[in-house]
Amino acid sequence: MNKKNIIYVFISGRKEKLSLPSDEYAKEFFYGYQYFDKTDHNVDIIEFNEQKSSLNFIYFILNKLSDLPLYGQYLINKENYQKLKKTDEIIFTNQKTAFSMLPMLIYIKLTKNIQSHVFIMGLFGKTMKYRIKHFFREIFIKILIRSSKNLIFLGLGEYQFAVKKYPKHKNKFVFLSFSIDTKFWSSSELKVENNNIAFIGNDGMRDYEFLEELIVSLPEYNFSVVSNKFNSTANIQNLELFKGDWGKYTYNDSFIREIYKKSSLTVLPIKNTYQPSGQSVTLQSMSVGTPVMITKTDGFWDPINFINNKNIHLIEKNEVRVWKQNITRYFEEKKEMEKVKIKGAELILEKFNLDYFNQRLEEIIFKK
Repeated sequence: MNKKNIIYVFISGRKEKLSLPSDEYAKEFFYGYQYFDKTDHNVDIIEFNEQKSSLNFIYFILNKLSDLPLYGQYLINKENYQKLKKTDEIIFTNQKTAFSMLPMLIYIKLTKNIQSHVFIMGLFGKTMKYRIKHFFREIFIKILIRSSKNLIFLGLGEYQFAVKKYPKHKNKFVFLSFSIDTKFWSSSELKVENNNIAFIGNDGMRDYEFLEELIVSLPEYNFSVVSNKFNSTANIQNLELFKGDWGKYTYNDSFIREIYKKSSLTVLPIKNTYQPSGQSVTLQSMSVGTPVMITKTDGFWDPINFINNKNIHLIEKNEVRVWKQNITRYFEEKKEMEKVKIKGAELILEKFNLDYFNQRLEEIIFKK
């Protein structure tokens, strides 16, 4: 294989993490960067630069018109333009980075053959209230599809939705399930049975209001919540709240791993969406040996490998009564708890490890 120039585009936080000792953080949110960096390819990183720009107002209007994450003012500059002119492959780690750099990418593609690849998480399936927003949203999405070599879906549900909606472009759509750094997310410690339950996450599709109701309804259990979006004003006695954000590195990966280790269950109530919400937390928790209970949404990423009551607990809807029954039953049935824990950890180690993810990503990027 010929030596390639590869650029990864992230929102933030990766350059800072790379300055730390490699055993202090997990590698999954680099989407293969370290893998390619160890090859003969030249690999570089571009991140958002959130400074004031003359483009701010333009992108504010475009955001309002399309309801898409267009933030070109943070990426479009001379330095990044020079980098793109020299690259062969560009990997956008989410649609926000791709849409934000789209105008500059299209301009450079007029004179240079750059192959672009976009990781997709929750772009499709959103219903627009106003026709004008739907109109502009569809235009930008179609431009993104046409200008990309691959749209890489991390969730099977969203992938299937996109294939059905845009059949002409299905050859550009690829499903590659998110995978994790199983070497980091592991535990050799014997887990002590307790009544501790964890919740971790900040994305907009977590059902935070429902979570509060659930916590209040289960005073006999202790909840550890790591989130910037959980904004209860109530004095909840069985809640330990950590206001945290991955991108800002408020709490590091080692801290999150300890939360999993000290918990007997991780709960993830999710609003219905095609976004693979809760995916990374589920894989991390199961890998450490803490079973997961999660809402089964339209965007649940892999209904083939994840089987209810075998290696995970899937809940059909967010009703306090239903969740309470399932949580109570889970803690009462010790043998079942142990079985799900073992099967879950085995599944992640076998099918959702970074070695497989990186090799498959390489095949996708360099396919003819």
